[in-house]
Amino acid sequence: MMDSFFSKGFKGSKCKTLLKLSIPRIKLLRNRRELQIKQMRKDIAKLLETGQETTARIRVEHIVREENMMAAQEIIELFCELITVRLPVIESHRECPLDLKEAISSICFAAPRCADLPELLQVQLSFVSKYGKEFVAAATELMRDCGNNRQLVELLSVRAPSPEKKLKLLKEIAEEHELEWDPSPSESELFKSHDDLLNGPKQYVSGSKVPLPKEKHDEVLQSTSVQGANEHSDSDESFDQLEFLEVPKAPLRPSTGSELNPPPQTRYRHTFQFSENF
Repeated sequence: MMDSFFSKGFKGSKCKTLLKLSIPRIKLLRNRRELQIKQMRKDIAKLLETGQETTARIRVEHIVREENMMAAQEIIELFCELITVRLPVIESHRECPLDLKEAISSICFAAPRCADLPELLQVQLSFVSKYGKEFVAAATELMRDCGNNRQLVELLSVRAPSPEKKLKLLKEIAEEHELEWDPSPSESELFKSHDDLLNGPKQYVSGSKVPLPKEKHDEVLQSTSVQGANEHSDSDESFDQLEFLEVPKAPLRPSTGSELNPPPQTRYRHTFQFSENF
């Protein structure tokens, strides 16, 4: 009764069938990839022979990814066989057994990253019903203590291959097809430091400190001198155009008979009238 409670929503027979279907599919994909990689190595050898090293450096990345996928699917195949054998243990325990956590978490991690193995997505859903969404999300998103296989995570990574790995593979292809190929140009190109176009330069220089070319420097000096001469001539012309007022010859002193201030009575009268109006 307790076993049926723990396995509520999880069907071991269905999971076993899906895992068994994944194993022959992995073997079929491996044989197909081996033929593709063999043909791609021949094409890269022709590119190296004809001097098209730039195209060869680009296509060699595809070979690295295909070889990584083949190695990753070999690990997935082993985990599928292990889970298939240990399904009775999985059904009888509520929590994930410690000795099976790496295999189950790795299958859940690889399911969305291996589009050519659709059965793994259904296996992942089975483990969601068994252990919950948190367990599967931790394995898929590489959270802490997820238990995934480190080698499988590196093989399924989307990062570009390292320059060392690409150069090593190019040398292997040249030796395999007995080509007289000089790897020094490709080596210098692969290990050349490229500018980060997204983040921009790491060091900033003030525009005032950047030296100008000699021709530009002469143009700047000439333009400043012409501008200064024009400003000087404009100031002289404006000074000549100023018109000064004539000083009146008559005295500005008021006559003695005029009264500067009104009489006190008149001043009070106006103040009173203002207050009434207000």
